[in-house]
Amino acid sequence: MPELPEVEILCRNLRRWLKGREVRLEDLDFGCGDRQMVVTEVRRRAKVALIQGNETWVVHLRMTGKVVPSRPEGRTRARFHAGADSYDFEDTRRLGTLSVVDRFDDSRLGPEPWPVERDGSWWQQQLARGGRGAIKPTLMRQELVAGLGNIAANEILFEAGISPYRLTSTLTRWTELADAAHRYLTETVRREQADEIHYINQGGPNPFQVYQRTHCARCGAPVRKGRQQSRSSFDCSACQS
Repeated sequence: MPELPEVEILCRNLRRWLKGREVRLEDLDFGCGDRQMVVTEVRRRAKVALIQGNETWVVHLRMTGKVVPSRPEGRTRARFHAGADSYDFEDTRRLGTLSVVDRFDDSRLGPEPWPVERDGSWWQQQLARGGRGAIKPTLMRQELVAGLGNIAANEILFEAGISPYRLTSTLTRWTELADAAHRYLTETVRREQADEIHYINQGGPNPFQVYQRTHCARCGAPVRKGRQQSRSSFDCSACQS
């Protein structure tokens, strides 16, 4: 499902397709009406894409959304026309959103963890504000660190060798967490870069180490599945503590 890496790839694609061009937005489902503007910039903030000109089109993919070159099949909810080219906002479960604002308000979002390489002290300072809870739900709090979702939190903690159930207040391996986060986000963006991303929840292959696996991709030990604040957690008891 779309998280920071996938939205980063979306923004790179939209920048390549739309930036500097007169773009007509054909609204088929969202209720914001047809629009037109010259796109001056496309950028990511947390898990949303911002298409900017004399106004801002805010694209939130959520569970099943994607923007791809137009094609006959697919559940198209909006279409971006740029000259002879067009690109579809597809969304099979209709959970995504597309809105129009004069200025995107990101005052409730924390700082970005990537592409700047944050060190352990930065992560410790940001997450210490989350109180005494377990580390995985704390990683997902958007007001502390913007852009990390459930999959990224599971995979980053696996890479760092940290149990998702460890209390944030007892964590000492901040350098390992910092290194794992930067490595995971950088590698995922590199690996998934394409005109269309195939999500695991839409039948795509599982590229992850523990997420939705029964056995650890590194050591082969059984992967434990649990629930933390209504979200699935996956961890390897042999690799994480």
